[in-house]
Amino acid sequence: MKYRTKGSYHSTVSVLLYDCFSIQRLTRWILVHLSSLVKHWLWNLKFCNCAKYILSKTPTYIMTPTEASVEREAELMFDILDFARCHGRKFSKDKTENFEGEIAQTILQKLLIGEYLSKIEKKDVPVFYTLTSKGLNLFEGRRKSQPIPGELKIQIIEKLANAITELEVKPWEVMFHIIHVIGKRRIVTTGDIEHYFRHYFPDIKGTSRANVYRNIKHLRMKGYIEYEKRSHIDQNQYKLSRKGEEIFYMTKIDATRKLRTLKEWDDTLKKVFDRITEERKEDEQALFYTMEHSVPEGLDRSQTIWVLHNQGNLYELRGYLDKAEEVYFRMEGICEELGDTRGRAYALKGLGNVSFKKEKYVLAEQYYRRCHRIAQALEDNFLLSDVLNNLGSCLYMDDDLDEALALFEKALTLVGADTSRKASTLYNEGLCYARKEDLNKAKTLWEKSLALYKELQEPVEIKKVEHNLRQIDRKQKEEHLEKTYRRALQTGTSQDIKRAYRELAEFQIDGLITPADQSVNSDMVNT
Repeated sequence: MKYRTKGSYHSTVSVLLYDCFSIQRLTRWILVHLSSLVKHWLWNLKFCNCAKYILSKTPTYIMTPTEASVEREAELMFDILDFARCHGRKFSKDKTENFEGEIAQTILQKLLIGEYLSKIEKKDVPVFYTLTSKGLNLFEGRRKSQPIPGELKIQIIEKLANAITELEVKPWEVMFHIIHVIGKRRIVTTGDIEHYFRHYFPDIKGTSRANVYRNIKHLRMKGYIEYEKRSHIDQNQYKLSRKGEEIFYMTKIDATRKLRTLKEWDDTLKKVFDRITEERKEDEQALFYTMEHSVPEGLDRSQTIWVLHNQGNLYELRGYLDKAEEVYFRMEGICEELGDTRGRAYALKGLGNVSFKKEKYVLAEQYYRRCHRIAQALEDNFLLSDVLNNLGSCLYMDDDLDEALALFEKALTLVGADTSRKASTLYNEGLCYARKEDLNKAKTLWEKSLALYKELQEPVEIKKVEHNLRQIDRKQKEEHLEKTYRRALQTGTSQDIKRAYRELAEFQIDGLITPADQSVNSDMVNT
């Protein structure tokens, strides 16, 4: 093809070069794919003035080490894919040794992740790789006997280089590789698994240390792998469970499909739970907005007091303590203006509850005492019972246990037939006796409290009381075993000592293995 243009032959060459490639691509092509000798040759050609002109007008392109590595990997990818194209779209695993040794394994992994190749593993058949449609489409329909033009090769290498930077190993593929590393080596540590991914999947998204550890934890949680806990110096050792062995002996397609379904199901459930949480927040916001804006205009101020009381209670129960405090202050202000002593007493009680939940126990006690004085004047037994119980909670937090017990006893005489108030006060009394190490008395009180909570069907309170009763049983058993061991040391035979020691040691070791749920729940119940 000749260009008929006016001017010198130099201008003809310039047009030809500009027409074939952009200046940037030409420079990249010269610097990357031609050696320095070719560049030197270019400068000394008959048309050197034209070449000098082009290169002088083109910004210098210097590849970083990372770009050079990506370029080299892309070229090797091209060689492997072209080899597959020229050999009937498939080649055996042993043929990969022809492609730069160990690095070829990493390149093959990247081609598999990018779905340019597919790995075929069948029983009694050597492992081989096939060129996928995606890989074949890079060559634009060239048959195996047809050579690849230089420009198309450059385009394919550029596409592969761009694809390398975007490669990402999916979570289910990471889990598949973890299972196979453990399955092939039988017992491995986290360091072994991490080394495997660093070696075969360097700088690929989804294989960071954090992601690998996250997927190990996920496989443990789902029961695919088990681990033997070592000392704090050695790393934990992992092995496959029976469930994990089933995945190990599956084909890659079946295994990744199963793991993918598992992962997607977990992600879907998480999205559902997140959505439920979000909807609850939206419902709460809608509820609070309605409460704040639905008070009828012209409502009598004495009625507004109890609307505010309900709002404050709701904010307090939902944990919006600052908002609850603001509402209770407003309620107290209106009560003071109107001289409503009952409303003021309930506002002070609410302020005391908010301060107690904020762990401002001294301030809470001040509010409760002011409320107590008004309640005494009103002779409101239920309010008095609540305030005495709450004052007792403040004294308990200040370690004044005897005074707290006196207030709880007095509160019990005022509750009448109110089961809820009686259950909470009995529970608080039990906490005082537990702190005084009178476990039998604490156990008796909590058993009474538990019976009342079961009658009320209060699952949260039932769980709390049952937890404390379990801790008393455990502590009493430990004391009994210690007493038996000391007695054996004094009067027992060597067999008695050995048996008592073994029972005590086993009990204490069991406590170390399951350290959760080891202390009494000491949260006071305010009313």
